[in-house]
Amino acid sequence: MRAEQPVPKEAHHRTGVLARERPPDGPQVPFQDTFRVLVTMLRPGSASRCARAAVREALSRAGVTDEGIGDAEIIVAELAANAEKHAHGPYELRIHCLSGIPMWCEMVDGGRELGEIPAILTGLQAATLVDLAPFAESGRGLLLAHRLSHGHCYAYPTTMSVGGAAGKAVAFALPTPASGGKG
Repeated sequence: MRAEQPVPKEAHHRTGVLARERPPDGPQVPFQDTFRVLVTMLRPGSASRCARAAVREALSRAGVTDEGIGDAEIIVAELAANAEKHAHGPYELRIHCLSGIPMWCEMVDGGRELGEIPAILTGLQAATLVDLAPFAESGRGLLLAHRLSHGHCYAYPTTMSVGGAAGKAVAFALPTPASGGKG
């Protein structure tokens, strides 16, 4: 399920979409300094595949390079797999767009605890190549997200778009056409 709705300026600190179904092949309407969030509900067992497809579609429409799209697909697939493995549903993917350009992506799950995620991401900010040994067995998804988003990867509590239950988001900056596809 996908939904898209403009977010009023006073609500920019929150995320979420109330629910207007977006036609899959509807006409593309130019956005004028509008902040919108595209929400895709992800089913357990296919979250990675569906998340990759949603990111690929949004970035392709924005004119991001194939390399940039590939990096974003790797990140979102890893984060969706982590969500399915370590947290309970529901699962949703949020793509935040400004003036029609995808800028930020959140992989959201129904887990309420951030656990070690913020500490791992903070550790990655300070890590050198030698320090990365602890990520050999676990944390590789976060390592990939950190590296491919050029350090623009964060975790924080949020609420689910549908139902308003507590959840958590692991989010990253998307590559943009202006950056040549690099995040």
